Amino acid sequence: MEDTVVVNNVVDFTAAKLNKLADTLENEEDAEIIYCILAEYYEGEIAIAWENGGPVIMPLSDKDRKNGIPPGFAVVGYDKDMVGKDDEGG
Repeated sequence: MEDTVVVNNVVDFTAAKLNKLADTLENEEDAEIIYCILAEYYEGEIAIAWENGGPVIMPLSDKDRKNGIPPGFAVVGYDKDMVGKDDEGG
C-alpha cells in the first residue's frame, strides 16, 4: 500500500498507478507529461478510465488541453451532451 495515494481516507489507485508509471519511465519528457496529466486529474479537469490496462483521458469540459499524450494513453473528446448536469464537469 506504500505506492497508493490516500485522500480523505479514500485510496486513489488511478493516481498511484499514474505516479508509478511516471516514476518508472526513462523518457523524462513522457514522465513530465504524465505528471501534468495527473495535475489535471487532481484539478478535476479530466477523468481517467482504464481500458485494456491503459489509461483513457476524458476531458470534463471543452477547455483546450495544453498537454500532449504519452505513448500508451488514449483520449476521448468532450461532448457536452454526454455529461449530465449532476455529473462532474457538467
